[in-house]
Amino acid sequence: MPDAREDMLRLLEGLKGKRILVTGGTGSFGHTLVDLCLRSSEAKEIVVYSRDEQKHVALRRQQPDRRLKLFLGDVRDLDRLRLAMRGVDLVFNAAAIKHVPLTEEHPMEAVGTNVVGAHNVCQAALEAGVQGLVSLSTDKAVEPVNVMGMTKAVQERIVASYAGHGMRVSVVRYGNVLASNGSVVPYFLQLLAGGAARIPVTDRRMTRFVLTLDQSVHLVLHALSRGADGEIYVLGLPAFKIWDVAEVLAEAASGPGRSVGVEEVGIRPGEKLHESLVSSEEMRRASNEGSFWRIERYHSGDERYTPAQEERSLTSDRAPQMSKQEIVTLLSEQRLLPPPR
Repeated sequence: MPDAREDMLRLLEGLKGKRILVTGGTGSFGHTLVDLCLRSSEAKEIVVYSRDEQKHVALRRQQPDRRLKLFLGDVRDLDRLRLAMRGVDLVFNAAAIKHVPLTEEHPMEAVGTNVVGAHNVCQAALEAGVQGLVSLSTDKAVEPVNVMGMTKAVQERIVASYAGHGMRVSVVRYGNVLASNGSVVPYFLQLLAGGAARIPVTDRRMTRFVLTLDQSVHLVLHALSRGADGEIYVLGLPAFKIWDVAEVLAEAASGPGRSVGVEEVGIRPGEKLHESLVSSEEMRRASNEGSFWRIERYHSGDERYTPAQEERSLTSDRAPQMSKQEIVTLLSEQRLLPPPR
């Protein structure tokens, strides 16, 4: 397989002359994608579609490039999306309500954005003659136990249902994206910056898949390049114990006059001990392509599949586990360690 950086540059060449729209584009993924496209691609125009006006203002101040266009709107508004989609070639759907505890308390808000909003994005894209669309999903959509995962699982099916109508569509599934808004490491760092003496971890056994923001963009571009028929793409990822991450950060923040510990506080509603990127059922229609997994969509209820030789789900407790030293190296590379005392 080619070097990841070389592969990324090759994939970016496919954006030459394209008009791109990113829903939820003021979030962590959107920032990374927009920055990369403006620096390293010859995309004609990048439209960031988001309902957060303050983040639009901040993004414009950071990115004066005239190819960047800001479009204020909500994915729940189909007519607004239709206007934003005019002349667009490629769409990345990153709009989401993703915080598990909040979606447990406000399930219809998650349905409005993650389900209805995703349908609206696909419908507007199809009507506008968009060439390709990639929608961002999560490992929580696999055998979901919380509202966020359930809405993302439905979103995956909705996106796949638009395959075969003249528009290439695909889905990507992520694990825990380091440094993304709302993820665990920035939360821990915020606590430490505020002087916390303890880092709370729900369960010392809990594991999660981990990837960087750059890897998340690589996966999306791979899906855009290879996907066409509603496939789901997954990057083969390592996993870590949240407890180990907390201990690494606690040790880095400790020093003369300060001792930081880690405490177990109990699992919140809707949380799993371990996440899955590919279910055992999906293994029947999944294939491994180097670092990536490709999961075929169902085409009809009359299909039949030969049972896989080993129908084991791809779970974070069975994935290669990062050592504490590997976690230190990763956090250091991503500039996510507390400043030295």
